[in-house]
Amino acid sequence: MVKFEKLHSLHKYSAAISFLALEIFALIAFSFGDSFILYGALSLVMMLLLILFNIKQITVDGISSVAFFIFPLFLFTLLCALGVFSTAHRIVGDFNIAELIFIPLGLVPVAFSGYILSVDKTFKIKTFLIVIYSALAVITLINIIVNLVNFGAFYTVIYRDYLMYYKGEASSVPVQDMAYTLQGLKFVEVKMSQYVINPALLLTSSVALLFTPIKEKKTFVLYIVFTLLGILALVLFPTLLGAITVIIVMFIDIVAYVCYRFKAARKPLFYVLIVVLLLIALVFIAFTLTYQDSFGWYQNIVNNNGLLTKLFISNRYAQKYSPAVDNILFTNFLGVWGKHTATGDVLYTLTGSFLFDNVMTSGVIGALAFIFMIVIGYKGFKKYFINDKEDQLSSKMLLIAFVSLFIIFSATLFEREFMVFHVAVRPIYMSGPFMIMLFIFTYVISRGNVKVEEKKEEKVDEKEN
Repeated sequence: MVKFEKLHSLHKYSAAISFLALEIFALIAFSFGDSFILYGALSLVMMLLLILFNIKQITVDGISSVAFFIFPLFLFTLLCALGVFSTAHRIVGDFNIAELIFIPLGLVPVAFSGYILSVDKTFKIKTFLIVIYSALAVITLINIIVNLVNFGAFYTVIYRDYLMYYKGEASSVPVQDMAYTLQGLKFVEVKMSQYVINPALLLTSSVALLFTPIKEKKTFVLYIVFTLLGILALVLFPTLLGAITVIIVMFIDIVAYVCYRFKAARKPLFYVLIVVLLLIALVFIAFTLTYQDSFGWYQNIVNNNGLLTKLFISNRYAQKYSPAVDNILFTNFLGVWGKHTATGDVLYTLTGSFLFDNVMTSGVIGALAFIFMIVIGYKGFKKYFINDKEDQLSSKMLLIAFVSLFIIFSATLFEREFMVFHVAVRPIYMSGPFMIMLFIFTYVISRGNVKVEEKKEEKVDEKEN
């Protein structure tokens, strides 16, 4: 105990470590190096330094508040690292051992850092958000310039259905579905979803305009710039994907504004959300059972019904998602056994939806752990909005908008085998925005629960007095 008490004096230098943490998150948001090993190593170092310089602030109650989030995250990352999907791709050279090691050793630390910084008085979430959105703005601006130079404005319309050739090889997608982005230290051709994700996240800054007082001129102007840059990045190279993204962001903005201004609308909207999520869950379960050989009676029902056949088997989306759930209940339940050869099922292409990709990369248990983690995270937002009185409303709205956009985008549109002329297999958990989302969840959970604990202590003090 004496040794730990000696470390308490380091707390006066915690501001420097908080600043370092902001720099690390800026690099992650900017996708500097495009290396999951780099992200993971920085996250691990950041967590260790934060613990060392904030050990005085760390409490058993604080750790327990985020434990319900950290445990399913650890289970999910461990299954991903040990799973047959990772093993197979390591065998063919898509992953290396270091990348697999840093799945748990990189993601769990970045999440735990959210708790530590939530109790660090020198850390301001408003500054964190400005840093994150500034990094997104810089990478978005760079990508706009490189695409203007290589293709020109509106190339997605002008060169529609054109193909691009590299060393005599035709591009895997038409020109309107591809773009140049900065990946690491070079510009490469990627599928459009990889280009859109940065301006999409940047566009969520528009929610801050609804809740930032105009008297905060610098902050207000800054978020106007972020919003306009996000719109510009999508308008200069118009695509259906970009239009869908704008609609999603507008929907998030409207829901956030209505929930804040009209309290009576909160419960109806919540019930609508529950119904939608239940419908999605039912469709997902029904679709999954269609591809389990042990449920032959169910397969016969689907095959003998024209509508169900068209819905679950014959359309192009079903053909895209079905390999991820093929016999998953009995051959890859935990994600750590099954085929792992170069021709095995685990080398099917990632679908671009974490609902299916997680089943393939971490098994049914890992996918359920991921969903449980998201549910805990959103429950944390509820307490955060009610109990936290220090963070500004605009910051709270930005946090939930960022997370919501990323989850919606990742569940539907975020292709993770995104290179056009090269191979790059990067599941959702190997992306910078995912790491930022984990940090936000644990920060929010901790802030909501810390305030509850403080209120209990205040009441005890009052009774004693």
